[in-house]
Amino acid sequence: MPVFTPLQVIKLIDLAKKNRIAPLYLFIGPYEISYEKAKEIYKVLLERGATLEVFDLRDKEHKKEFLKTKGYQEGLFGFRTIYLVIGGEEITQAKAEEILKALKERSQLFSWFILFENIQESHPLYEFALEKGAIIPFHTKKKEDLLESELLLTLKEYQLHMDKKTASLFISLVGDDYHHFRNELEKLVLYALDDRTITEEKLLEVIVPLEEKAFYLIGDSLLTQSPERTYRMISALLDAKREPGEILGYLYKYFKKLQIFKDFLKENPELEKENTYTHFSKEWQKLKEDPLKEIPKILADSHPYALFSMKRHLEKIDSLEPFFAELFKAEWALKREFQPPQRVFQNFVFNVWAKINASSLKKAA
Repeated sequence: MPVFTPLQVIKLIDLAKKNRIAPLYLFIGPYEISYEKAKEIYKVLLERGATLEVFDLRDKEHKKEFLKTKGYQEGLFGFRTIYLVIGGEEITQAKAEEILKALKERSQLFSWFILFENIQESHPLYEFALEKGAIIPFHTKKKEDLLESELLLTLKEYQLHMDKKTASLFISLVGDDYHHFRNELEKLVLYALDDRTITEEKLLEVIVPLEEKAFYLIGDSLLTQSPERTYRMISALLDAKREPGEILGYLYKYFKKLQIFKDFLKENPELEKENTYTHFSKEWQKLKEDPLKEIPKILADSHPYALFSMKRHLEKIDSLEPFFAELFKAEWALKREFQPPQRVFQNFVFNVWAKINASSLKKAA
């Protein structure tokens, strides 16, 4: 078995179902993703009676127990034993040779799933896996790219359609937490099985963004949706016992981010001129990879789709000062005048909406 791309994990699962099982599976990249992918393969073996032993070498006790283990026993009734090892970097040279000796002598009895964040190609485990096992590298891509690859594979598996912009929006909202990503993707697939096409509107109806992303949606809604819809979103958060000051804080962060990005675009006109998401994301990546370019952390940590949306919002707005003035008025009304939060946010949303429309009309003129 050669080197497999992340998209080819499904092929390894099919091979395992056909009893074509590698003695050594080497996963290279973020542990969180590698672990989930490894589990998809060895789950097939567990269903056939294999036993599983797990060693997380990041844990001192696990590492101590692992290094003491001598000899590897076959499972009950001759079934295969699976050894899952997280933190392959902690495996000593002597231990690697011991593992390989057991594999060469009785490879039909064991399967090793070893997870590395990084590994040299000269490592004996890598060399063995290249010849007789399977290597699945994730480390050559950014985490968001790995998630995008998995999204595309899942869409293909279920014969669903989602355009690139909607896919980017999905990843930007669920964040890079792999478990949350998988949960929301599975829910979205079930929702879309009837008509096969996932639009931005359907996506927003179904997914639950990570907390900070949910607050981002309010800021985005202020600039794109009706004031009634935005107010309903804020009202739902208040009903869920979210603190008014917390909501206001996130709105301030959103507009502050808009201001920082507006200044950044002025300094980087090559990014500002890009009017399609594909070209914008390529130019953004080029800037991020430039060692001489200083990018504010609040922007560097953002998904490019979120920034592209912000760029479109900024095209409709002359100045952000009126919005900061409305935030100050809302904070004063909450903290000094003790007005009911529902009334404060209702006034805030409709005042902001009026200012956006005034700014848009001014630009159009």
